[in-house]
Amino acid sequence: MRGPPRVKEPLEADLARLARDRLLVLTLDRLEDLLQDPQADPFTIRSGPSRPGIDDLALTLCAAGQLPDELTVRVLLPPSSEPSVSPEQAEAALRRRAADMASASWRAAMAVRSMGRRQMPLGLAIAFVSAVVAYGAGYLASTVDAVFARGALIAVAGLAITVAWVVSWMVIESSIIDWRQSSRQAYAYDLLARATLEVTTDTPVTEWRP
Repeated sequence: MRGPPRVKEPLEADLARLARDRLLVLTLDRLEDLLQDPQADPFTIRSGPSRPGIDDLALTLCAAGQLPDELTVRVLLPPSSEPSVSPEQAEAALRRRAADMASASWRAAMAVRSMGRRQMPLGLAIAFVSAVVAYGAGYLASTVDAVFARGALIAVAGLAITVAWVVSWMVIESSIIDWRQSSRQAYAYDLLARATLEVTTDTPVTEWRP
């Protein structure tokens, strides 16, 4: 799918690096921004994303075709910055937060799938009844001569077949499709919960641009 080059090209570079080196590079103004919203004036130009770094990492992982078995996260800070905590402490905090978010995403996914499966019998029953009504109304419309009655039966048939399609698709979509996005997020956060964190003040080769 073609997208805006300004956002498509950095993502493609990140995904290529992920597939090649099992590495994600994140540029931040402060190490604290890895787990929290950047605290700065909204009109201040930042070197990194305006959302928590962990969310940006998860979005990149969700966009990948296949997740690697292991991952290294490299955080690039400004050359003059001094992290308030050690890389080991930051790594432990990243893993704890990622594990918590993986659990929350997986629970959300299972809730959606469970709801779809619970509603499946009722939805399919409504769809079956609606299909029968649509068939019967269509058959009767072909046998009556009155224009008004025929039009009414055709309208009923059209409404019934629409109900059958919409209801059946909604329950199938909920139980098969809708929960997969949250599931993908759970796998992304789970990978971050096992990731190795590197903190450096080196200048990146390809800088993130807002």
